[in-house]
Amino acid sequence: MAAVLDASPGAHGRLRGFDSCRRTFDEAPVEVRGSLPGWLRGTLLLNGPALWELERGRYAHWFDGLAMLHRLRIADGRAVYRNRFLESEDYRRSTAARRPAFGGFDTPDPTPILQRLRHLGAPPMTDNGAVVMSRIGERWIAQTETPVVTEFEPDTLATRGRFAFDDDLAIQLMSAHGMTDAQGTYWNVGVELGPKCRYTVFRVRPGSARREPIGTFTVPKSGYLHAFAMSERHAIVWEPALRAQPLGFLLTRRAYIRNFRWEPASGSRLHAVDLASGAVRSWTIPPIMCFHAIQAYEVGNDIVLELCAFDDAQVMEDLALSRLRRGAPVALAEARRYVMKPGRDAADVEPLGVRIELPQVDPGRIGAGRAGVAWGAGVRKDTPGAFFNRTVRVDLATGVEKEWAREAAIHLEPLYVPRPGAARDDDGALLVPTLADDDPGTVVGVLDAQTMQCVATLQVPQIVPFGFHAAFAPAR
Repeated sequence: MAAVLDASPGAHGRLRGFDSCRRTFDEAPVEVRGSLPGWLRGTLLLNGPALWELERGRYAHWFDGLAMLHRLRIADGRAVYRNRFLESEDYRRSTAARRPAFGGFDTPDPTPILQRLRHLGAPPMTDNGAVVMSRIGERWIAQTETPVVTEFEPDTLATRGRFAFDDDLAIQLMSAHGMTDAQGTYWNVGVELGPKCRYTVFRVRPGSARREPIGTFTVPKSGYLHAFAMSERHAIVWEPALRAQPLGFLLTRRAYIRNFRWEPASGSRLHAVDLASGAVRSWTIPPIMCFHAIQAYEVGNDIVLELCAFDDAQVMEDLALSRLRRGAPVALAEARRYVMKPGRDAADVEPLGVRIELPQVDPGRIGAGRAGVAWGAGVRKDTPGAFFNRTVRVDLATGVEKEWAREAAIHLEPLYVPRPGAARDDDGALLVPTLADDDPGTVVGVLDAQTMQCVATLQVPQIVPFGFHAAFAPAR
């Protein structure tokens, strides 16, 4: 058993979700209050950082904690909880050394400089997949913002080891948000760093481990890459004004985010890669920082991208663990619509009038046309500057909002699960992890996605550390 500190620095009340968690459960019953929809059967998977304190060192940023996977199996109105650490190489080496063994988002690389220079061009990269869970065919992987991903089993949460891509594609940065289409094909985008940076959109077909390039383009400096979007015929990559300094990645031991610089004078750009031909078209936009897209779709020959955008990169500092544990204010993104018209150099920009993050739409709409409704985590208007404390439903045509909020609680990403056979974009349930001041453990709200009424809650037997993203695997 790895030696770790016995306690995290004391966060209180709802902020306890930023404390480390070490306890694991095999099959723990979950108390259900209210009535779960009869059709809701499957596995809710949660991922995120969970261990920030080791005996001889600690992580300073929320994004850097060692990953833990959580599973709630739901069937017949009942639920059962299980959790396990993702036993990545980073986890194994760091817990054995009792201090961080790899560089992370805001953790400097501890590799001695001479050893690092021996790997020039291919520096050590963390495989601490604490951000997103995706599928390649039927194989589940946990990801962060490097091209090194870890496979796991979604029911037992057993770690199966690194997923070995069978190709020679040279990339050092990769979107954490890979996407899996209805056929099981996995899509993503990566960046090769150099005097000029090359973006590559690729796919991996079910049963394969080969990344097949679909289209490429080069830029002087790549932007911070966390996610991308897909419309009916295009992959859309946004290039924030938070730009990579390639030599820092290749030659120094600086933490990942310290190799980016906010360069607003150069603006930002949107790139649309044709999925059939690989052709690329680009448009300029005012400088932004952005983690997530709401959706992308096409109207005639126009490509429309809806983003949760920031006007600067302050959010990176706001999400330092010490600030979060004391409840310091956090910047909140603004939802904006960007319209990319053929023959124009600049995209049109339209604010949508709502501030949300961790957005969701009906997954059946991704790459298949416009969704009329989105959900996200937001901040109530009477508590500006607070961490997420409400779940918001937004009509994307009218801007009309509905909300659900538990008293004195933090709300995380609302995961939308469509009802089997649903015809509407909001005919389903939202699963929302929350933590209020007096909760003994995480409370997952189960909401009617249209009315935003809470029909049931799942009382998890411990606090699930605050993570970022979830997934749902329907029962077979």
